[in-house]
Amino acid sequence: MKFELLPNEIFIKCFRYLNALDIFYSFDRLNYRFYKLIRNISLHLDFQQLKKSKFNQFCQIILSNAEIKYNVISLKLSNDGTRGQIENFLSAFALNEFINLQSLSLMNLKNDDLQKLLPILPLLSKLYCFSFTRSTRWDDKTSEILPALKKSKLRILSIPSLSCDRSIFKQMSITSLTISSGYLPKLCELFQYASMLKCFTKKAVNLKRLIIDYSMAEFETLEHLLKRIPNLTIFTINAPYKIDMIDADRWQYLIESSLLHLRVFNFYFSFSDKLYFVHDKKLQQFRTDFWSKQHWYTNNERCYYQSISIYTMPYAWNEYRLIDTWHTYNNLNGFDNVTKLTLETVGIKDNLPFYFKSIKSLIFVEPDIDDGYEPEEWLLQPTQIEFLNKMVNLSNIKHLEIPSASCTLSSSLLLEILKILPYISSLEIDKRSLILFLDDHELRKYLNRKIHVLHITSGVLNDHLEFDEIDLFSETFSNVEKFHCHIKQLDVLLLILRKFAKLSILSIQNINKDMYSWIQMNASNLNALSVIGTISAIYENGISNSTQGTQGGVRIGQSLISVLFYGFGIFVAYRHSETGLKVVSFHL
Repeated sequence: MKFELLPNEIFIKCFRYLNALDIFYSFDRLNYRFYKLIRNISLHLDFQQLKKSKFNQFCQIILSNAEIKYNVISLKLSNDGTRGQIENFLSAFALNEFINLQSLSLMNLKNDDLQKLLPILPLLSKLYCFSFTRSTRWDDKTSEILPALKKSKLRILSIPSLSCDRSIFKQMSITSLTISSGYLPKLCELFQYASMLKCFTKKAVNLKRLIIDYSMAEFETLEHLLKRIPNLTIFTINAPYKIDMIDADRWQYLIESSLLHLRVFNFYFSFSDKLYFVHDKKLQQFRTDFWSKQHWYTNNERCYYQSISIYTMPYAWNEYRLIDTWHTYNNLNGFDNVTKLTLETVGIKDNLPFYFKSIKSLIFVEPDIDDGYEPEEWLLQPTQIEFLNKMVNLSNIKHLEIPSASCTLSSSLLLEILKILPYISSLEIDKRSLILFLDDHELRKYLNRKIHVLHITSGVLNDHLEFDEIDLFSETFSNVEKFHCHIKQLDVLLLILRKFAKLSILSIQNINKDMYSWIQMNASNLNALSVIGTISAIYENGISNSTQGTQGGVRIGQSLISVLFYGFGIFVAYRHSETGLKVVSFHL
């Protein structure tokens, strides 16, 4: 059957999985049938990471076709690298005109956006899901936004913190809650109010899934928390360097006495200890009949520098670091969740019992300084590239990261790696190594053809890009659209803007006063480009170590390097459940 002969019902089902922008760009001018069809279906509209020109084009389509507003059920807006996208959208449209809007996500929300948003939120009568993140970790508007939502039909809510009156949840009917930061006492207090948890005697009896992605808590503290969640069915915890967690008998008692409904238990525990054989018996306790009957199987690893870890299989996290270890395995193909793989060069060996099929980001690093290896042993060897091909599905990899490239591989091996990565488009590498590698002309050709996203790190010596280096980089990476770098001089910034013809996003760390002033003055002339960076100097207007935005075409915003401050805390995540709790960076 020809494509155009398929019934509308099939197209409508397929369109549910597509962004409205892609639907319109693909089908709007195909023929009259599709022109009408796509204007009479529910639309999911996601503007994240969208270029300014395309954002403006689609806004014009909406303004010219009022019926589109009635069909949008999901809307995502972001200020991350998009030069005030949220403010621009709220200036062009009144959100209450999107009468069927059910889900609204706002990323990097700023103060100016909030003033336009707060009067509209109570008018979104069908809003079911709302999430927002703040532009900086100090700029939290949760306490202002929640009162505007308390009379809505909201069921799914994602907020940066619990910096609000927890009793407000008593007036809401939230079934799924995501919290980005806070403290454990506030979480426990939340159990008293949130109807999503149906709290009786301070127990979250309806909470089914809990993922603690980073914990420095003692076992006793977590035990106290888990006893409040008697109907928990899925529990995941990552607690590195907490030896008291490696206590199979204590976990068994807690599960049998307080977590009778637990069906899925994923954990990662580790500790550093030279007395491996003393603790080996504790590791073996996780292989008794109790654990096998539940189908909770484990692998354990011992690094040569005396770090020991044990984790359940399948591996539950999306990041994994392969180091030179001794292993005990029960499941050799349980790493399907891993999308970011870090490889210590000395750990890449033949016949390793691993296979990573879902990797999107690959990172090569040298061993830790205390591992006992000589520097010449750090270098990747040609035979290891063959081993890599056996253990990793290379066809999904889009990002390659080599923090200290000259310490881990040669330019010829980097070329060989690029040749076996068919869809590589993003590279992160230190400046000094990159300059050395660019003497290889064949490598330069591959970099030019493949790399569209470039991150040049400063390395341990905090190198910044110099004026006389820009020609070399711009010639090698003439197709780069997103460029992240360290510069200190305005003339270097101006040369980058002139030489990188296809650049759409330029990220700079520590923008100084001269660069900031120039960007402010020339914002309106840079309509196709976003400049993003952190401000490190103190100016007359009081800006100091913060992020700022211009009113014109350039936004100086979120920091270039995403820094997630763990502190002493637990990370909790929630997915795929109508009732659940997600907490990130919860301090104990």
